This record gives sequence, C-alpha cells and structure tokens, in this order.
Amino acid sequence: MADQSTNQDPKPEFTGRRLVMYTPEAKLRSIEKAAEDASLRLATSSDFKSHEEDYVKAFSEADGIIFERFGVAVINENHDSEIGALTTSARTKDLFLYDEPERFLYAIESQAAGGGFWQWLMRLLGISPKPKPPVPTPGPGPQPDPSLPKSFADDSKAYWGVHAVRALSSRFTGKNIPIAILDTGFLLSHPDFQTRVISSKSFIPGEEVNDLNGHGTHCTGNAAGGLRGSNQIRYGVSFESNIFIGKVLSNAGSGADSGILAGLDWAMTNGCKVVSMSLGAAVRPGQSYSRIYEDIGKRALANGTLIIAAAGNESRRSSGDIRPVGHPANCPSIMAVAAIDRFLKVADFSCGGINDGGGEVNIAGPGVAVMSSYKAPQQYASLNGTSMATPFVSGVAAQLWEQNPNASATDIWNKLVQNARKLDLPASDVGAGLVQSPQ
Repeated sequence: MADQSTNQDPKPEFTGRRLVMYTPEAKLRSIEKAAEDASLRLATSSDFKSHEEDYVKAFSEADGIIFERFGVAVINENHDSEIGALTTSARTKDLFLYDEPERFLYAIESQAAGGGFWQWLMRLLGISPKPKPPVPTPGPGPQPDPSLPKSFADDSKAYWGVHAVRALSSRFTGKNIPIAILDTGFLLSHPDFQTRVISSKSFIPGEEVNDLNGHGTHCTGNAAGGLRGSNQIRYGVSFESNIFIGKVLSNAGSGADSGILAGLDWAMTNGCKVVSMSLGAAVRPGQSYSRIYEDIGKRALANGTLIIAAAGNESRRSSGDIRPVGHPANCPSIMAVAAIDRFLKVADFSCGGINDGGGEVNIAGPGVAVMSSYKAPQQYASLNGTSMATPFVSGVAAQLWEQNPNASATDIWNKLVQNARKLDLPASDVGAGLVQSPQ
C-alpha cells in the first residue's frame, strides 16, 4: 500500500543542505579551524546581527553558517564527504556530534477545504463520523468537571475560543511579556495593533515583514490581539504583550530550517519568553523527532524561552486516519498543541500522539472556526487548524509569566499542563486538555 502521507502532502521534504550539531563546550575558533581543515568555509550568525535577512548570503558567499547560540552549523549541499569526515574522524568527531538533513517547513493550515466546518455541521445535525481505530491509553486519567460548559459560542463580548480558554475572566493580559510569532509575517498596518509595541524582522530574502499570506497575522491575533475594531468583540489572549514578528515563512507559506533557526536566534537575543510556531512538516508513522530541534528546545528551556508548536493537520479522523504529530512539535522539549472545536471535541484534522519515543500531544487549544486578524483587505478571517490552537497556548503562557515573573520556562510549561481543563478525550489526542488562562 502506498504511504498515505505522501499522497496527502506532496510538498518537498528536504532542501539538500545538512544540519550539523557540534558540542556546546567547543570554542568557536576550534569549530572554524576544524571546518577549514575539512575545506569548509563557514560564516557565523554574529556576522549578520544587524541585517538578519542577509544570513542567506552565507550560503552563496561561504559553504554554510554557524548558529553559535544553538551549536548548529547549516552546510550547503554537495559537501557530504566533508561533513562525514567531521563527524567520523578521530580528530573531530568529539567536536561534531551528528548531522541530519535540513527540512522545508510550511505554514500549517487545515488541508481539507472546509473540513472544520463540516465536522461542526455533522455534530450539529447529530451525524456520527466513521469510527476511528482505538488508540491505546495509559488508563483513566483525571475526570472532566461536569459543572463546566460543554460547548462555547461567539457572542457580543468575545469569540468562542476566548471564552473556552477563560481569557475573558482572567485579570492577566500578558503585559510587557515578549512573545515571538515565527510565521509568514504580519500586517503591520492592521488597525487593531497601531498602539502596540511590535518589533519585526524578515528572514526571507526579497520579502518584507508585511504578510501577504495572512497566516502569520491570524496567529498573532490569537496570541496577542485584543478587540476587533469594527464590533469590539475580543479575539486575542495577551493583548498587552510585546510582539516580536519573525518572518521565517514566505508569502507562499514555506521556509527552511535555517530560516527558523535564524528567527529563533533573533527571538532569544531579544529576550522573548514565548516563541509560537504554527509551522512544520509532516512526519511518517514510526519516524523519530529531530535531534537538532530537540537539543535546541532543551537549550531554549534552560535559557528561559518556551517554544510552542502546532501538532499538525494531516489527520482525517472522520475516515479513521490519525497521523503523527509533525516536526518540530514532536520534539519532547517543544510543546505540541492539538486543536479542538467549540464542542470540546478533537478536530478532524488534528494530529495525534501515535509515535513512540517522543511525538506526544501536550495540550490543546481552540482550532476550528477561529476568528482573528488577517491580511489586507479582509483584515479578519475565520480559519481552522492546529496553527490557530498554538497561539492560544502561547498567549496563555504569556499570561502565566505575567502572573509568575520569576518562573522558569519549565515552570510555565508545567503550569500550562497542570491548569489545563480535563477533557473526556484520550491524552494522545489532546494531551493534558484545553489550555486555561490564569484567574
């Protein structure tokens, strides 16, 4: 049988470059010297601190680039023999630990047109989807609170997602907490954000931060938006946070690991507490997570930054097809977010924790028929996806940091999980449950 993930996602998987992890204890000059001895000329990320989008020049003017913060080198294609020498020779294998291919990454959107709507309509009409195969669970967990609402609706105060995460009743607004949204950019002229503190940088050559795709603007609104200008209905969570927009995906919605690393480096340099990434690549059943991204996730946590990523939209649960959590959300040190609808059911497209050794879902957020800010000229749109769920979790993380200013990134992770609303669903579908704002 043909691999269904190939049929569902024909997008290119690898760029041809390689990511090489070197030991964190190594001095930069030692890394550069070893690379030179292997006939590799590598630039360093510090070379483009004032013009981050110029990091791409390293791949034409040199053989690659060293991201010093993460201990990762990205090396051009056609250098496999040199990389092999670095990671296997007795003289350098203690410096260069391992390598893996650089991936393309994409803005994560619901691939089935209207899939979230039809799922909602079937539930409204009482039509049951096709049964899905049972997913093993570790046994009964905490039971849902029967006194809490079982569904949510848009009203004159807020859209349903804001109600579901209890952001409307929270006294925390994420005030002054720096949140980075790494995505397709942002509509900087959006009327709802003209009084906000926004820093931005494009890592896509030839493209400005301005978002012609809409995906990044929508995600930013969920995490950090406030009131919709035309009707004053609230659609965002941390509306007093400081926003950092890293354009790491093109207006067509695609990018590569090297651009993501550059954006992460920029976000952490600017002290961002939360990095929201509604991007990724599909993972096959049984496929392991990226060791590079797992090491980056660990370093980020140790240095006070929580990376939150979308679980992916490759599933077709109504047809019994559950796909594994995608890259890089499948890394144990990156928080993976699933999507639920307004009836607190897992979204049809939301990926599940079916791969062993990592790849679990950690938490869930609103991800079906989510209204938020959008590109011009629409300025607002209702979208489906784990992409929409992820910034809800990121916005709540900022609220928690406002509440607990001395907390570590691991503390905030634990609080997100501990405070989540328990759902009558397997942990493999929704993790700890629905994210909840601190009260």
